[in-house]
Amino acid sequence: MTRSLSLRFGKMDILKGVNLQVEQGQVYGLLGRNGAGKTTTLRCALGFQPFRSGSAEIFGVPAQELHLVSQQLGVALDPPGMDDTLTVRQNLELARIRSGLRAGRGVDEALALVGLSHRADNAGDKLSHGQSRRAAVARALLGRPSLLLLDEPLSGLDPEGVEVLLALFRRLADEEGVTVLLSSHHLREVQHVCDRVGMIEQGVTVLEGRVDSLLQEAGDGLRLECKDLDRAEALLETTTGVRDVQRQKGSVLRAQVDSTFEANPLIHALVQADVGLSDFTRDRANLVDVFQRAVAKAVQA
Repeated sequence: MTRSLSLRFGKMDILKGVNLQVEQGQVYGLLGRNGAGKTTTLRCALGFQPFRSGSAEIFGVPAQELHLVSQQLGVALDPPGMDDTLTVRQNLELARIRSGLRAGRGVDEALALVGLSHRADNAGDKLSHGQSRRAAVARALLGRPSLLLLDEPLSGLDPEGVEVLLALFRRLADEEGVTVLLSSHHLREVQHVCDRVGMIEQGVTVLEGRVDSLLQEAGDGLRLECKDLDRAEALLETTTGVRDVQRQKGSVLRAQVDSTFEANPLIHALVQADVGLSDFTRDRANLVDVFQRAVAKAVQA
């Protein structure tokens, strides 16, 4: 989708090398902190923002020529762009007319999918921030979109709303073959719905790949608290499947473990060595860990 995408505003580099590979029929997460460059990247890909160098294309068509794309795109950018003088239903009906959509998903179905049917006749200015996000997603769902590009669709949503939309995105990809590209800074929430992610920091892609591969490579975390740190650290260093052993504040050791690691033999060895073990916790790897390590590695490079 993008290769070495770069953008400068005045003398400030906003994007300094964004590389994204979005596969058809997948849910792709464009992840990063607020201000990382996610929205700008989407706007460049859609041809709304000229970029300095690199390339961006959708369905093989350059961003500057998206009018040539034969497939329908569903777009929900930030801010949602709802007309506050119209009701939610009127906003969506107007979008259908402007887009020339005569077939596919209608207004009522789209609103039902995002859990907003009960707000159909409310004016745009009567919606909460999260409800406006849902309305924008519903608008993007009209017709038969082959690709959804959604900028921070989870922003402002309550936990139930987050679950509704994430389940919807997964279902659209699995059952209808829709490609879903969503940007988000909610890394934990999207971890279980995305097939692939690209992580950007300060306008640079710091990591990209399949979620399952990234988590496997990162490995689970291990936290130990004990009295004899020297002896415990020595045991960890010689245990199969344990790496990156580090001392933390207090009497804590942290390490990473891979799929070959077995906890019970290590616990037995620690007890036998009488290290004064008071806590032994194994934390499953998550995208927050993956992102933080990728950023730290990029800073050191």
